[in-house]
Amino acid sequence: MISNNIFYLVKLIIRVRHDTTGIKRASALSLQIQAPCLYVMIKLSRISSSNIVSSSEEKGSDVELKQKAAEQSADKLEEKIFSWQQKVEKDGERQSRLFTYIDQDDFCHQDEAVFYMTNSPKEKQTVLAEKMAHLRRRKIGTDKKATEGNAFIPKLNIIDQRPSDELRDKNHVMSTPSQIMYIMADLSPSDRASTPADEVILCSVQLDANGVVCIRPDFNRGRRPYIAETASLGREVFEYTIEHASKVMNRQEADKEVKMYREMYSRHKDFLQACVGQEFEPIPPDVLRLMVYGEIESARNFEYDHLYLHFFVDLPKHWTARRLDGRHQQLSWVTHTCATKVEGRDEVAHYSFPFKFELFYKNESYDEEEREMLPKFPLIMIEVLSLDSWNRFRTEGYTYLTVPAKPGVFKERAHCWRPIGTSVISELRRFFIGGSPELEDPTYTAIPSTFEGSNLSKFGFRTETTGSVDVNLNVIMQSKAFMEKRASKKSLGSLLDTLGISAMQANISNVLEAFKKARQRMMQARENATKELMKDSVHKDALFSKS
Repeated sequence: MISNNIFYLVKLIIRVRHDTTGIKRASALSLQIQAPCLYVMIKLSRISSSNIVSSSEEKGSDVELKQKAAEQSADKLEEKIFSWQQKVEKDGERQSRLFTYIDQDDFCHQDEAVFYMTNSPKEKQTVLAEKMAHLRRRKIGTDKKATEGNAFIPKLNIIDQRPSDELRDKNHVMSTPSQIMYIMADLSPSDRASTPADEVILCSVQLDANGVVCIRPDFNRGRRPYIAETASLGREVFEYTIEHASKVMNRQEADKEVKMYREMYSRHKDFLQACVGQEFEPIPPDVLRLMVYGEIESARNFEYDHLYLHFFVDLPKHWTARRLDGRHQQLSWVTHTCATKVEGRDEVAHYSFPFKFELFYKNESYDEEEREMLPKFPLIMIEVLSLDSWNRFRTEGYTYLTVPAKPGVFKERAHCWRPIGTSVISELRRFFIGGSPELEDPTYTAIPSTFEGSNLSKFGFRTETTGSVDVNLNVIMQSKAFMEKRASKKSLGSLLDTLGISAMQANISNVLEAFKKARQRMMQARENATKELMKDSVHKDALFSKS
């Protein structure tokens, strides 16, 4: 449970840093908590079972038995105040049950040792993760090395000629910027020696790199005490409370802290404004800026394993890839090689390969007929290949995707095919020595770039259906025509019409989808009508046979 006083504690920590070091800014990553800033008070007492006397014993007992039971049940109330990272050793004579483990101790809670990468219940730790789990990685800021006098120099970039094994382990893992402190209690009985199993964590105080202090469990603040039970045979029960004992800020310190917060937020605001800029990058009029942020998610159900993809963007007429600053950009990519795994009935290769490109559309044609033609949106041509341990590569499939004609988030699945030869020799060559029929012009996957006619025929071209590729696309459009949308309340279709892109093209996919659904309903109605006619004819034949 995270304390509700976290915000108050953070304010208190920053105030002390401001007063002790004179620095007028809050540096979360190099925050060092001094002893006077945080105090936690623990009150611990035992609730013995001997104070519960049965009614039968009460009837036959005298006053001395009751007093003896009261003396045994009454345990002294132990109260102690702990400061941040205060080391209190464990008392061997058990005059005090309370002690602490600080960040420099070897004590490590099991929650810190166990670290999982996913939320899967079937996840198992690797050998490396098990060996690295118990390394001490809690640290804030850099170590300091004392020199002669009172001066301190940072230990950063200082060479240690004789490093220890623990220092090597620490320097070879990423330092987790956090500090922790445990307030413990030794609940062992007085008739035997104390063991690590008798040590109970009463409270943990943790500081992360963002300056947030977490108290687990929360301060009581008048609520019921917490209960701690021993694991021994007697099952003794203890109750304890946790209270905040730090010094409260006065009015002057609170005003100082508010001023410091305002300066910090103002600097952060200036930093974000410098990153974003004053305004968006303007574009010329009558120009559509198309930005696509995509991801090759996966490929599935191909014949061979160890797949990789080669894909590029094919630009139709009136589309350019030159940015406003004159720089060219990448329009062709090759993914890494990925082995497939079985998921249900599919063999899937996951890539999560990101890509992005930025295009510009402007129709500068003077021909009225050409300006009225439906413009084409860019195509993403995809080629799937496989490579085995003998360096034999094979073409597994071709496909393409049309960039959507409207902004939004799209999840597409493109089905692939590959060309096959006219005889079995090409398949034998593909199996034994690798290689397979390939396309000389990759744009032949959709409409060839050299095609100029009105009717495209691919009759005689032999292909075979293979797998599919899943692609995620995030499409963003920018144009000055969109700025007029609020004033004139134009729709997206009319805005695209202004740019020379017909709204018919933007809605053509919806029309085709509606046509498919209507055709399916007609086919279903025809089948139902045929079944009814068959039933009627059978019924009539049965009546005639009886007559």
